[in-house]
Amino acid sequence: MYFRSLLCICAIFLTACSFEKSDVDSLSDESLNSQIVENNLAINLDSSGHIDSHGLAAFAKKIENVRILALGEQTHGAGSVFTLKTDLIKYLHQHHGFDLFILESGMYDVREIIEQTQDGQSIKALAPGNIFYMYANSDEVTPLFDYVNTQLNTDNPLTMVGFDSQHTGGMSLTGLVGDLTQAQQKIDKSWVNSQQWQVFSSKIQQVLDGSKVRFPLDQENVFFNQLDKLANNFEQHDSLDNNGFWFRISKGVAAQAKRQWNLGDNRSQQMGENIKWWAEQYPDKKIIVWAHTWHLTKEGNNQINAGKVVSDAFGDAYHMVHFSAEKGQYLSYIDLKNKEVTKPVKNSVEHLLSQASTSQINYIENKGLLVQESDLRVFANDYQDTLKASEWPIYWDSMFILKDISPATYQQ
Repeated sequence: MYFRSLLCICAIFLTACSFEKSDVDSLSDESLNSQIVENNLAINLDSSGHIDSHGLAAFAKKIENVRILALGEQTHGAGSVFTLKTDLIKYLHQHHGFDLFILESGMYDVREIIEQTQDGQSIKALAPGNIFYMYANSDEVTPLFDYVNTQLNTDNPLTMVGFDSQHTGGMSLTGLVGDLTQAQQKIDKSWVNSQQWQVFSSKIQQVLDGSKVRFPLDQENVFFNQLDKLANNFEQHDSLDNNGFWFRISKGVAAQAKRQWNLGDNRSQQMGENIKWWAEQYPDKKIIVWAHTWHLTKEGNNQINAGKVVSDAFGDAYHMVHFSAEKGQYLSYIDLKNKEVTKPVKNSVEHLLSQASTSQINYIENKGLLVQESDLRVFANDYQDTLKASEWPIYWDSMFILKDISPATYQQ
């Protein structure tokens, strides 16, 4: 009888604890929901489908102490997100001193494009085949290229650079090895004029061409040792290396080779080092970075990513913005087919705002939100996978939630 009574007491206690935990979770979610509804920044679009001036000014006020603003994207094919980011960049450049624009595209390719625009060429015309194809060929991004073009010769140009550590654009394929050779010749002429260099540079070209075939092990070891030598030469002679540009390219080639040969993947980490380097080259400029969310998050997902490098280096001066949507479609950058946004679960920010807000866009900051005990979720990748509220501050600082998104308009 005593044992049976004890079991009953334990069962009652465990049930009470279960209800207590459930009640805490429910109260936490309810509190967070109320905070989001009450404190989100409601933004509307004008008749042309762009953010109105009030919304732009209000957002700018929120980030007035930010030096490096990172604008993510769950996937590379949401045209509405492209348009929103373009609106933000133009406004922040015109009114708030964000004068450096860093795009997820090859570091060398973008430099070459910008150099050619100084001779009257068009970024939009040069972009296909050189800049990442989802940006180069999407109607929602190319107006930004036109804007950069028109600002080139003004008193306040928007400087555009690339930060990808892998180089797959046409300009890299045809010009990078030659320019790399010329840069190294200023430092180590005897090496560049040797047969050893001819073999080495031909192997670099194979990497740039996208070859996934590894060299024989003895040759592979020599190749990576030579890449280390190349990088060290540039690092020790940065006055002859455009302050480190070719050092960064050398590190990128090594990362690209290892990634293509499945020896390791530190592409995103090198991208972060590139952003950091660009920020050091322009110490007085405020910066906007445009890339996939999971390159820019403040912590990597099982790896050191770009955002981790930049966040560690610049602290609170780095602000990462995530983007999501309640419904709509996006263009898959894998097969160029339209995909539906997954229906949000009831316990999600997207569902909450679909019920509580009529604004076309809502902006939410993590700061001050009671996220610790909440299981409220938000789309984090491809409008399918979700992330619970307690983890948001680990990865980003704020979010734009769009009412509806449309796919990018891709020009074949």
